[in-house]
This record gives sequence, structure tokens and C-alpha cells, in this order.
Amino acid sequence: MIRISGRHLREDLSRRDLLRAGALGWLGLSLPELLRLQEARGGASKHRADSCILIFLWGAPSQFETFDPKPDAPAEVRGEFGVIRINVPGTVVSEHIPLLAQRADRYALVRTCTQSSTHHQSAGYEALTGFPPTRDAVGLTATASDHPHLGSVVARFQGSRNGLPPFVALPQTISDVGNLTPGQFGGYLGRQHDPLTVSGDPNSADFKVRELTLRPEISPSRLDERRSLLREVDNQVDLLRRSAEARGLETFQERAIRLLTQPAVRRAFDLSLEPESLRQRYGRNTFGQSCLLARRLIEAGVKLVTVYSACGGKIPQDAWDTHTDNFRKLKDKLLPSMDQGASALLDDLRLRGLSDRTLLIWMGEFGRTPKINKQAGRDHWANCYSIWMSGAGVRPGQVHGQSDPIGAYPVRGRVYTPADICATVYDCMGIDYRATVIDPLGRPLRITEGKPMSDLF
Repeated sequence: MIRISGRHLREDLSRRDLLRAGALGWLGLSLPELLRLQEARGGASKHRADSCILIFLWGAPSQFETFDPKPDAPAEVRGEFGVIRINVPGTVVSEHIPLLAQRADRYALVRTCTQSSTHHQSAGYEALTGFPPTRDAVGLTATASDHPHLGSVVARFQGSRNGLPPFVALPQTISDVGNLTPGQFGGYLGRQHDPLTVSGDPNSADFKVRELTLRPEISPSRLDERRSLLREVDNQVDLLRRSAEARGLETFQERAIRLLTQPAVRRAFDLSLEPESLRQRYGRNTFGQSCLLARRLIEAGVKLVTVYSACGGKIPQDAWDTHTDNFRKLKDKLLPSMDQGASALLDDLRLRGLSDRTLLIWMGEFGRTPKINKQAGRDHWANCYSIWMSGAGVRPGQVHGQSDPIGAYPVRGRVYTPADICATVYDCMGIDYRATVIDPLGRPLRITEGKPMSDLF
């Protein structure tokens, strides 16, 4: 509610509602005053979400072999795959994502995304934070002064729920040329807003989250005793307690103890509690089980989960970076598990009543070149690529925008950037996308320079 001269105005009343009811005069407001009031509300979204799952296909999937094929283009652009019509009139997608094609009426497809970076490290940073790096280069690495991952921003503004970490990343961190990709962590927000990173294959029979596993000889009660002892020691070490590094360590110690001693947290990560039939539906592979784990986590109370689809590798060349042999890799290895896992996640969120309050995003760091190279692959292309979104008020069954006949550049519809994607997540989750935070140097920094993708809602 907003109080105006002793009266309350419902925040969901539209301008048209007020005009129809003659409410402007009753409230003593002119139309300009009402518009200023709406602006003062801070842009609160009508499309609130409790959680977000970000499927991030590290290495960059080809839009031509997924959601923006060009069947009428020359052979050197069209490629080897056929297309299938989806249940959205006049739209085709690749023949090798049939399950997602059948569910196209459950998500909004966007074919007009672009960004400024052309290398994996710099493009990954921009995609995950919404901010371009200071230089577009291969050899970037994560630092404490980076802009934060959008999940870290959500953690900063909304905190934890049900005792779970607010931000989880799985099933690995991502890197290139030996460097940890920037943008995966809390950056200048501090280590306390880093994700809980679950490293390991959720499909493995012996899958365990290391942070949630006590050694057999240590009981939860003994852990509490150790925590008390640790606090007594820390109280005697004033210099350490003044140290920023020590405070960061204390944050991680406290988080680890909370995770270890709460049964509900351990249950959320326990995939063995799911029926085998559902696990098979997601696909008995790393990506499929990661998607299932993501669903369990947001259902339990985690705010944002990032699933990095890197096919068990830690460099783009092990994932979706198809410079060579693009068609065989996609057909035989990459697309089947992605299609199965992502479609199962769509179904599961819907069946459990979670889709209305969960924003689901499918994306990579950029797209692939229109022209096929001499190694039967496609190279990096940042000028035009596709993503899709579902849930949390997104109007399903729409195709936003259009690329040119060879998929090189957007020609119709608003062009979206990673900053706009971040702004959309914040807006959906009730965070003012125009908010600022103070970095360690005392500078006020915007959490994004983008604007919400309102066309999709």
C-alpha cells in the first residue's frame, strides 16, 4: 500500500482503473502527480518470482542448430540439420530438439540478443553480470573487484530462505585457458555472496556435496562444541577479527556449520529421494540430474540456481564451443541430453505448481557465426543469438524479434543485452533494478544498466 494524505492506494491499480473510477479527483491528484507517484514506487514488478533457475550453456550454443534455423539460406549458412514446426504458428526450430519443440507454448523464445564481447572469458563475464569487462580478451580471470554474478546480487538483496544458501552453482565452476571465468562469484559484494558451488556429477552413484558431509567420527553435537571453542579462540585474537580476510573466513565457517547441522538442507541436495522414474525422465547424465537438483533446491528455498552445462569439462572446448565438427557433436552428444533435461524441468516445474513463481532462463554467452567454417564448425558470434524464458509472468508461446535471412543481425523487435536479462531477473524477483550498492572503495554502483524485458510479460 501507498499512503496518500491519510488514504491508501493499492499498488496494483492501473492508471486506467483510476481514470475509470474518477479516483484522481477523490485523491486530490492530477495525472502528472499520479505518474510521479508510480515512478516513486521504484519500478516494482507485477511479475514477482520467488526463485530463478539459470541454465547457462558454457561455450555458446549455435542458434542455427537450436532456436533460429535458416532453412531457406544458402547451404554454407543453412547447415546439415532439418527443421520441425512447433506449436507456435509460423515458427520452426532444429529437428534435434523435438522435446523442447513440443513445449514451445510454455516459454518465450527471444531471437534478438546481442552483446559486446567476443571471447569466452569476457563474454561469460558480461553474460553473468550484465557488465562488459574493461577489455575483450581471452586471458581474463576472476577477481575480488569484478561485478557480481546476478545470483550474488539476488543473495545480497534477499538473503537466505529456510536456512538454505540463497545462491547455488552446479555442477562445476567454468574456466578457460587455465583461468577461472570472471563473473561467477560475489565480486565486489564480498565472498559472503559467493555461490555455494556444488562440484561433482549429480548422476554419479557416490555423488555427495562436500560441504554437507561430516566425517563419520564427528556428530552434529560435537560440531556445535567445536564452534563454541572456535568462538572462544577468535575472541582472543583482536587483530584477526579486524582483518577483512578473517571476517570472510568466519562467514564461510558459519555458513558451513549451518549447512552441516540442518537436516532440511541435506535433504534438498539428496537426489536419492527422487523416484527413479523421474530421474530417468530428466536423463541419467550430468546435465539432466543437475536440472533435477536445481528443481529440488528452488523448491526447498534457494533463490537462484545456475546450472552450467559444460558436459563434464571445464573449458569451452569441452562444452558448446563447436569450432569443429559442429553437426556431429550437437547431434550425438550435446543436444539430446540438453533437450531431455530442459524439457523435463519445464514439465516438473509445472506439475509441482512452481512455474508461476520460478523464472527459468536458457542461454549461453553468445551465438555462432552464420557461415560454416572449413572444419565444419561455427565460430564466435556476439551480434545476434537466441535465448528463452519461462514462468514468473512470462507470456508463453511467443517468439520475440527476428534476425536477418542469414541470422547475422536483428532486424525486428527490441534488441536485448545481458544487462537487460539481469534487470529482468531483478525486477521479477522484486529487486529494484535501478538500485545501487556501495563497493569496497566507497563508490555507489548500479546493479545493472539494463532495463527489464517488458515485451515478454
